[in-house]
Amino acid sequence: MTTGVLPGWVDFPGAEWARITPSDAGLDVDAWTEFLGSRKVGAESWEGEEHDETQYGCVLTRAGRILHVWGNPDYMAQSASLGKAFTWAAFGLAVDAGLVSPDDLVLDTWTGEGQLSDEHKRLDRGHHLKLKWRHLLGLKDGYGHDGGFPVTNGYYWRRRSSGQMKSQANLASPEWANWTGDPSYDNYSHVEPGTQRIYSSGGMWRMSQALTALWGDDLKNVLDRRLFGPIGISADRWTWTPGRSVHDDPTWYPEMPGYGDFLDPPYEIGGHPVRGGGGWAVMTPLDLARFGHLVATGGIWEGERVIGDDWLRGHHGGNASQVSGEGVHFTAMGRVATSGVDHLGGEGRDPAVPLNLFVREPGLS
Repeated sequence: MTTGVLPGWVDFPGAEWARITPSDAGLDVDAWTEFLGSRKVGAESWEGEEHDETQYGCVLTRAGRILHVWGNPDYMAQSASLGKAFTWAAFGLAVDAGLVSPDDLVLDTWTGEGQLSDEHKRLDRGHHLKLKWRHLLGLKDGYGHDGGFPVTNGYYWRRRSSGQMKSQANLASPEWANWTGDPSYDNYSHVEPGTQRIYSSGGMWRMSQALTALWGDDLKNVLDRRLFGPIGISADRWTWTPGRSVHDDPTWYPEMPGYGDFLDPPYEIGGHPVRGGGGWAVMTPLDLARFGHLVATGGIWEGERVIGDDWLRGHHGGNASQVSGEGVHFTAMGRVATSGVDHLGGEGRDPAVPLNLFVREPGLS
């Protein structure tokens, strides 16, 4: 590991988080108080997944200390697409270890021969012959979601929709895709990779399968050993739902029956469960904020680099979960099933925490 230099006021949580007052955090205190009063923060229930008013939590940090908590900071529930950020990190650790490059062909690691359910899905067939790892990665700096995989989830694909939420359900499947109505059969590269971009949990699932083959290990074990352990998240404090469990539960989202139908076999590779892909990590807001703080520091923890900055990103889950961090003010957020507040904001998202309220550097005591 290499040493990284950060501002001297950036702290790191030990076994427990320290706290920081709004004044010590460098906030315009009056504006911050007004902001808090303007937010109606509470539990978010999504697509039939119910959370009551005790079942949500959000943690906002600055400089490695807790600034504010909404709800229950220890609340745990599956966090939808948020886990894509962990899949990205598992790939980045493989790059850092010299196991792979983003421009390598995926078939050089794994073809799926004898494991994928249909011959046309094999990564040494059809358009997959040009499929690189970068094509499957989530959106960041020109990487990803352009592997030609058009399937977002089983519920929408059966309805010939490429929508990611019900407000988008009228969006037709892309013209370049060969729609059969079967989300499992159709989970493959329909066009030459790099030519069409569309958000695709199906493509991320294929990446998780190939990444499990690359590591020869459960991706949760990889993250526990190489990333989460070093930043203080013990293996018993989180889970990562295997794809088989999501596939086999037709009521994963009760109002989206068959959501997981796109998750095709293999569900184990080398005896290891395949996880990641679409997300479904289960972690507390407190621990999500640790990962968010790592994003903010660019992969540095206690003066040591634990992962390359290129492989860290935040992500939202459709059920109002979030992990994020930014390295200007060194703020981070972890939230689970919480509506009414966002960290960095974005189109179609809840109002963001206004970072312009941070008017000076923190003073830590």
